[in-house]
Amino acid sequence: MRPEPVWFIKGTSFAKKYFFWLLKNNERTQQKLQRYFPSEYEDILRFSDLEIERYDILLFAYTAAFLSFLCFFVADMLLLCIDFFFIVQLDLMTVILMLISSILVPFILLNLLAYYPKTYARHLQIHSLGDIPEILSYLVMYLKLVPNLENSVKFAAAESSSTLAVDLRKLVWDTEIRLYHGMNDAIVHFAIRWGRWSDYFKRSLHLLRSSIQERDEASRIITLDRALDVSLEGTKETMNQFANRLHQPTVILYSIGIMIPLSLVAMLPAAGLVGLRITIVQVFLIYDLLLPLFVYLYTRKILLSRPAAFQPSMIPPDHPALIPIKKRKRLIVSSLMGLFVMIPGLIFLIIPSFIPLNASDEILYFISDSHGLNSVFPVTLFFIWGIATAVSLYCFSVYRPYKKVRDEIKQMEKEFSDALYILGKRISEEKSPEESFAYAAQTLQGTRIAEVFSQTSYNLIALHTSLHDALYSKEYGSLQYVYSDRIKAILRLFVEGTKRSQRAVSTSLIRIADHLKQLQEVEKKINDMLYELTSTLRSTVSVFAPLIAGVTLSITTLISTILLSLQAKQSLDTIDGVPSFLSSAAGSFMTENIRPEYFVFVIGVYLIELVILLTRFTNGLNEGDDTASFMYSLGKTMPVSIIVFSLTVIVGQYFFSQLISPT
Repeated sequence: MRPEPVWFIKGTSFAKKYFFWLLKNNERTQQKLQRYFPSEYEDILRFSDLEIERYDILLFAYTAAFLSFLCFFVADMLLLCIDFFFIVQLDLMTVILMLISSILVPFILLNLLAYYPKTYARHLQIHSLGDIPEILSYLVMYLKLVPNLENSVKFAAAESSSTLAVDLRKLVWDTEIRLYHGMNDAIVHFAIRWGRWSDYFKRSLHLLRSSIQERDEASRIITLDRALDVSLEGTKETMNQFANRLHQPTVILYSIGIMIPLSLVAMLPAAGLVGLRITIVQVFLIYDLLLPLFVYLYTRKILLSRPAAFQPSMIPPDHPALIPIKKRKRLIVSSLMGLFVMIPGLIFLIIPSFIPLNASDEILYFISDSHGLNSVFPVTLFFIWGIATAVSLYCFSVYRPYKKVRDEIKQMEKEFSDALYILGKRISEEKSPEESFAYAAQTLQGTRIAEVFSQTSYNLIALHTSLHDALYSKEYGSLQYVYSDRIKAILRLFVEGTKRSQRAVSTSLIRIADHLKQLQEVEKKINDMLYELTSTLRSTVSVFAPLIAGVTLSITTLISTILLSLQAKQSLDTIDGVPSFLSSAAGSFMTENIRPEYFVFVIGVYLIELVILLTRFTNGLNEGDDTASFMYSLGKTMPVSIIVFSLTVIVGQYFFSQLISPT
């Protein structure tokens, strides 16, 4: 069984239990289900192993849309009440944006959830295609050792923990219950099925079948190598085509999602010059809701079209470094730390609201007045720091061990190909396995794989155990603390091969070592190809975007100060030849409560959302759907981005405050 999306299953159960009244299961609903969910939807549910009725899916979508609309409705009512009690009238543009948000967000949520099984199935297909190099490598390695197609499929299905291995296990089961006329027939059907999404995988499977018919050993090896080459070339070509298509979407994302919105911030205070009234609610809805929603949907669409190449190494949940991690406890601690950082900002905002201002109270004026502390250090930065602290602390504290384990596995697999080559060469010299392991460990002294080989040699010599137990024993096996499926699978091949012919297994080990090097080189080329595309976005989200945001906010403060100065100096229609509409523009701008520190908060929240969304995007392009890598990258990127943003805002506002002195 594939891993199921638990949140979706729980959501459908929750909707069916409490909100069944939203969608009555009658004839009209059945017609709606037939319209929205055609017959192909059943195939999608069957492929993804989601045992959920179409009615439950639609009910969950309706429930989520209803609850989100209810939240927006309550927020809209609160805004109306606040404006009513403060005798501030909402303008038409604000009402329109509120209505758009209240309708658009529930509608998008309804469609996302209704079509989630289709998206999930597509996600599984992409992941399965990313498992092709690993599955084919296991098949090829086994067939090079033993030309038995059925056993090679059983070996790949048993040793791999990938998504595609689930289908292989089902294939083995279907063969055993006589759904196919042998494994040869099963492979043909398997190739036809997956050939719809991967033509090179289909050709590789047919080459594997034909290798069994080769009478000459050299021809069989050449055919197997060709099968692997077709797979790797197809993977590389598919990723290259995707990378070429990625340039235009990246430019659109860079301009519409980052540059244009941040550049327009500096123009907002001057909107009053052309008669526009800009409110903080409008800015919040556009920058913190609608724009992030666009970026999310756009990046999601791109990532769903990304072909998988190599899946990241699996991180076992029972790893000793991960067992002490209590995610819920660390989430609570991170949230409390974030709230603690926000306390000064709350104090600076609350004090002026409850303590009456006196002309003689200089400290209170310094805290609350826009020409005091806020002119250089916006107090709303504390809220931005609090949110960033909570996110960064949680991501870094929880997922740093995951990153460390992943790097250890990658490093060990990188060392393993060299170690395997040395081991195969030593065995070809008719040396015993224990002596060969000891020699390889001594040659690669200082590496993690050398420790494993040294322990294996010790187990063979000191404990007089079998080769299988020396490696795989749960009590003393050298691989009990090795968490790489690839290393365990290849050494299992080595164990099986030594039972047949030590000379033959030495040749196979050398070929497998070359094969692993080839896999690593292709994986590196693909990663380098994608890194060229994502490096710009990474540097943008960590440095350039916060830098631009900080500078434009400082310019916003400068323009606001100029307009306020004109308003303060003008008592008649014109003063010193300055048109009176400048004064009215400044008054309109400030009466809508858009103070510079409020701008800092809204744009700061937008920047935090950009960091999350673009880090997810760039990480998804490079690593695929790897939550641990994404969260660790987010924990590193968020502090850098917020520090650059904060320093730019403070330095910029201080610099511009020296250019003009308000009266």
